[in-house]
Amino acid sequence: MIKAGIAGAGSSVAGELIRILVNHPEVELVRMCAPEFSGRGVSSVHHGLIGELDKDFSDHIVPEELDVLFLCASRDESVSLTDRIDSLGLTDLRIVDLSGGAYGKPDFVCGVSEIFRKPMVRGTKRAYIPSAAAAVALISLYPLAANLLLSQDIEIKVSAPEGMDMTESSLQTESVLRSVQNSFCGAVRFCHAPDGEDDSRGMRIRFSLPVAMPIEEIVRLYEGIYDDHNFTYLSSRRLDKREAAGTHKCLISLMMPEPGRFEADAVADAHMRGGAGDAVHAMNLLFGLHERTGLTLKASHF
Repeated sequence: MIKAGIAGAGSSVAGELIRILVNHPEVELVRMCAPEFSGRGVSSVHHGLIGELDKDFSDHIVPEELDVLFLCASRDESVSLTDRIDSLGLTDLRIVDLSGGAYGKPDFVCGVSEIFRKPMVRGTKRAYIPSAAAAVALISLYPLAANLLLSQDIEIKVSAPEGMDMTESSLQTESVLRSVQNSFCGAVRFCHAPDGEDDSRGMRIRFSLPVAMPIEEIVRLYEGIYDDHNFTYLSSRRLDKREAAGTHKCLISLMMPEPGRFEADAVADAHMRGGAGDAVHAMNLLFGLHERTGLTLKASHF
């Protein structure tokens, strides 16, 4: 069994993570650190765990007893804990960072598995999870970048729960796109664009770009990249956000309303993508597990 620990275990993202890991067939939750709740039962803070998890929060992390550590604490705390692990020489300990503190560090790979699956299964020990908006945007844009089709600024409209940092999402997306397509030098701008649907979990991102090829060829590009992935699926019609809420799926609608103008409309769960789901997805790959392990979830809003 993979012995897992969570720093910042009292946070909402940690609650989502615990609810997945408690039923993961290869994981044992060893330590959930939340000094503010030390000694209290985890199920008294995070809903849905009564009868599933009979453990208390602890006030510290013991890295030596873990195989994987999820960082859900503040950025400063997560950076400090990573430095401590480095000083201990625990080179086999896998780390999955959800705090934002590891963004840009050379020893952390971006944890969007649709793009960085190969390095995560070939020896990488550390991954950072980008924001939900960045994760879904990157999945939606990656086939274009991989085929050198990005040539200008990109405006991405986001309908999602409140509190998402659009500036950070833009920086993360630009950085990854430029690593995929070196010739891309445009800016990525995210903006809030509510669509009138329930935003408690669901997220929608939309963008429109000039692409000088027919929609059939664009669809083939996307299918060629995502046909062997387990959570990204394509559609020719606009989908309700509820189709993805409660799951780890990213559902991308590909359309061309007029010749030469390509549109993508993607829906996902804002707590799974760029959050707990991507963290578990990355962990599975870091340990050589099948990527669907523990993530076969169901839509919860229908």
